[in-house]
Amino acid sequence: MQLFRLEKPSLLRQLKTSEDGLTSSQVARRLREFGPNILEEAAKKNYLLAYLGQYTNFFAILLEAAALLSFIADHYDPGKGSDVLGYAILGAVIINATFTFWQEYRADKAMEELLKLIPTMVSLKRDNEVVQARAENLVPGDIMLLEEGSKVAADGVVIEATSLYLNLSSLTGESAPASRITEPGTAQRPLDARNMVFAGTTVVSGSGVAIASATGNATEFGNIASLTKNVRKTLTPMQREIIHITRVFTGIALFMGCVFFALGLFSGKGVMLASIFALALIVANVPEGLLPTISLSLSLASQRMARRNALIKNLDSVETLGSATVICTDKTGTLTKNEMTVKFLWLSGGEEVSVSGEGYRTPGEFSYDHCNESSERRLSDLLAAGMLNCRATIDQENLRGDPTELAIVAAAQKKGVTATELKKIREFIFTSERKMMSSVYQEGESTWLFTKGAVEVTLPKCATYLGKDDKEHPLTEEARQATLAKADAYENQAFRVLLIARSAKEKEEDLTLLGLVAIMDLPRSEVHAAVATCKTAGIRTMMITGDNPRTAAAIARMIGMDFDRVITGPELEKLRDEELEQILASETALFARMAGNQKLRIATALQNNGEIVAMTGDGVNDAPALKKADIGIAMGLSGTEVAKEAADMVLLDDNFSSIVIAIEEGRNVYFNVKKFVTYVLASNAPEIVPYILQFFLKIPLPLSVIQILSIDLGTDILPGVALGSERPEKGIMTRPPVGKGEKILDWEVFKRGYFFLGIIEATAAMAAFLSFLLLHGWQYGVVELSDPLLHRQAMTMTLLGAVSCQLLNAWTMRSWEFSAFSVGFFSNRMMLAAMGVELIWVWALLNVPMVQKVFNTAHVPIGDLWILLPFPVLLFLSHEGYKWMRRTRPHM
Repeated sequence: MQLFRLEKPSLLRQLKTSEDGLTSSQVARRLREFGPNILEEAAKKNYLLAYLGQYTNFFAILLEAAALLSFIADHYDPGKGSDVLGYAILGAVIINATFTFWQEYRADKAMEELLKLIPTMVSLKRDNEVVQARAENLVPGDIMLLEEGSKVAADGVVIEATSLYLNLSSLTGESAPASRITEPGTAQRPLDARNMVFAGTTVVSGSGVAIASATGNATEFGNIASLTKNVRKTLTPMQREIIHITRVFTGIALFMGCVFFALGLFSGKGVMLASIFALALIVANVPEGLLPTISLSLSLASQRMARRNALIKNLDSVETLGSATVICTDKTGTLTKNEMTVKFLWLSGGEEVSVSGEGYRTPGEFSYDHCNESSERRLSDLLAAGMLNCRATIDQENLRGDPTELAIVAAAQKKGVTATELKKIREFIFTSERKMMSSVYQEGESTWLFTKGAVEVTLPKCATYLGKDDKEHPLTEEARQATLAKADAYENQAFRVLLIARSAKEKEEDLTLLGLVAIMDLPRSEVHAAVATCKTAGIRTMMITGDNPRTAAAIARMIGMDFDRVITGPELEKLRDEELEQILASETALFARMAGNQKLRIATALQNNGEIVAMTGDGVNDAPALKKADIGIAMGLSGTEVAKEAADMVLLDDNFSSIVIAIEEGRNVYFNVKKFVTYVLASNAPEIVPYILQFFLKIPLPLSVIQILSIDLGTDILPGVALGSERPEKGIMTRPPVGKGEKILDWEVFKRGYFFLGIIEATAAMAAFLSFLLLHGWQYGVVELSDPLLHRQAMTMTLLGAVSCQLLNAWTMRSWEFSAFSVGFFSNRMMLAAMGVELIWVWALLNVPMVQKVFNTAHVPIGDLWILLPFPVLLFLSHEGYKWMRRTRPHM
């Protein structure tokens, strides 16, 4: 049954209530029948399961398998350190899982501080008395008393209204306050009914009485929130990358294990020895430090983004931003300031006055095209008439009232106009049908009526205008056309235009035109540059707003947002999904008069076209689209709880430019991860090659398992994290978005990591090992050295050969495309700290007995360390030359 269509007596009977309100016994019964007035919460997050889930991602499983293989190898060939490697790998998995879980747990707790639900206490009429009750105890049939500034706690039907205006933007996306009356109008559904109020909305001005018709999940708020549960979230690009990297490393490890197992058998090593070697080689191919380094890098990026007003709820979402190809953004509060400001006043004598100062409390100046004493007086008359016909108030602590009226009052205060001792005796309220409002004042024996309203409605009621001589003149057709032309010019620039008039009668007729007021929710100052950055970055920006098409298009032009066509909500309803996808594949659309639930269709159509979609929203009706989008972005200041819960990121300042900053950070994360994956792969070669050579050549073991571990989980971690914190490279926002086909672990990374830098490092490690042995009397063919110290010193040289190369590899890898000298020596203090720690660690490997015992190293005389020097320099110069050749020969 459509309750909003019932007359008051029928409505009271249907809801079994009265104008005196429910009795205590009725409230108790209905609480048992309908339950508390709260949204059904999503299942509480089980943090134990969330923590255990960290151990089931693809890379974690690969590391766990590597640990198991290490224990198997130790069982069949004990005493070689394989068990230590297994425990260390498990330790790395545990540390990474704990760290990632902790970051997401902190984000959840930060969200709890942001979330705001319906009001805690509400004013009700029960037992014929006005009472304050907890909102959760409100039941259908309760009489709700609505006052300016209060939040509505349940859906209801209005039975009394006095200039009642609600902000319905959380449900409809429409920023303009909606008037509420006691008649439904021509509505066919509750959301369109003019006598309905809704849970989660706010009373902007006026007062009223409504009968609660729905509570909890039965409200429009609850219905839309429940849709979010049915929207499936796709894998983020980073999650897909982790799966890809895991599969590649698994494939390489298994392939090499099988190949060398077969070679071992054919070379007569025997099944046991060949099996142990194959297991060790599989483990050596797994970069154990890669996953913790990725997690640390993402965490650091999310912390940097939080400092720049972007709260990331899921670490994987950081990199998703770098892949965004389309941003679908709201207008009000995101592109604009969500503060109406009077920018122009047009006096009926023909003068135009511009007003500086944005916002409600900012001082401003008035600039005239032709100024005289008459202009000053008529400007003051215009502002006084506007202010006296406003219910809004501005004081030092509070802003009360409709944003449009607040703008008029603010302009009057800038001019120093104050209300006189007039007594208000009557008010003709604004309705969407009348499109005008009037207030009647008495001054002694005189009566004044002040009117403001839409030009097309109010101008026909004007008979005269106030001329430059301060006298009233008949409003000629020429004057009418001049007024209409000026109003049209303002509206084409996205201004909301109101006509101000007055009369000495108590009726809205024979009015005297005073002038026009041009008001705008101004674009944020930084948005124009942010939109321009999106253009150069290859990101399409689409506005989705509940405002009218002309205003939306004008704002888009002001901020430099390109669009090929405007699509309205009714037009979108008529389009089939396939037609919408075809349009969005070739054109950039501006969407106006949109309902929040239409955002979901837009997001789905864009994703079906292969786009990576970033979608903003603040209302309950935005939640399904936020969850569907690749990166859902909720507003931290104006957003509802449901929107924030559905989103991947929360803008703490509701500012579009913060999205662009976050996208730059996301792209930076992608390339930084690419850098340290290459860096880590380069160190895998000097770990694998010594094992292979020792298996087939008659040489001592060049590198022990524990020493491999010291590279993967020791010396590589800090420089890797430092690479992850590098600042964005030049031109990062002038290249196209990271494509779906682009992989972090691509051929270029393999080529640089394994086959270029890795080969240099492997050569350095083996050259250091063999040169040291030969210089100290070793002869080829001697596998078991009689001097254990000499063997430990030689293995130390192997280790130092890899570590010394990695030191300069970290520096040259600071830029993927440009010279390392271009990024600045002191620009990454974390890298300087990492290098310092690395050098201390090298000193400890050479000189601290406890460290030497654990890692099987020994002191090497300084006279022998010269062997290491050529290779790091060779690596650095070779990579810098390679980057130079790629810059000068892009298709290399």
